[in-house]
Amino acid sequence: MLLDAQQLAEYRERGYVVVPCPFSVQLTEDCLRAVEQVSVDPEDNTGDTRKNHFRLEPQIEGSYWSALDHSLPFLKIELHAEVVEIARQIIGAEDIYYRNGGINELAPGRGFLWHRDSGFATPEFMHYFSGADRASGCLRVIPRSQDEGPEALVAEVEKRRRARGDEEPATMEGPADVELDGEVSLELGPNDLLVRSSQIFHATWKNDASIGRLMHHWLFREPESLNHRFRFDDYLTDELLAELTDEQRRVLWLGREFELDPIWAQERERELGRVRWSTVI
Repeated sequence: MLLDAQQLAEYRERGYVVVPCPFSVQLTEDCLRAVEQVSVDPEDNTGDTRKNHFRLEPQIEGSYWSALDHSLPFLKIELHAEVVEIARQIIGAEDIYYRNGGINELAPGRGFLWHRDSGFATPEFMHYFSGADRASGCLRVIPRSQDEGPEALVAEVEKRRRARGDEEPATMEGPADVELDGEVSLELGPNDLLVRSSQIFHATWKNDASIGRLMHHWLFREPESLNHRFRFDDYLTDELLAELTDEQRRVLWLGREFELDPIWAQERERELGRVRWSTVI
């Protein structure tokens, strides 16, 4: 699956495009079943200091990683052949690598504040398992913001927070972040796949539902970038690897030598031997 000319133009211009999910409903159902299998009572999830996983306990306290982020049900979506094909098309290279993915469960009463994820530009894929609307904390984006620095937008956000009388510093548990000129709310269904620039300025509405809002996101990088988070050889079990295709293993850069991004060295040291992903179900 490749983006057609119009879809690719939308992505380049606006910084995002929504396309039909190329993967089967069965894969989504497998992921949801895995979530129910490993989820815990939110009151017992004291290790979620990152506020990313409402019911999904981190493998080690304060970590971004639950037992599911790169488990087999999720890798089958993250490394789906047609998803990889879109990533190669946008990046413009064949030998791309899968950087990482993650699950975000937005807790009731929380909303993400305006921010930009990274200083590098790459396509990021986002899938809302049961859909997302404004009431459950859907994504808010500023179209075309991927092409300029975030400083002016950050300043505008701070100005509007002061004018609204918000407490400082702003928190996820406070009111939904201020509205910005030109922002778009992306209300998506479970069969929609969002492809967006990692540099687009974004936030979410507050989740006013009584349950967490599940979202799955992942990204790839161009071969020359030295942004590797980890070597998947060290984190994936043999049982999981046996279930992957040769093409999926290729995108993971298994058995290859490359430099790791030093910014994550301390986290990797903490994770090795303690953070592992397997088949789950």
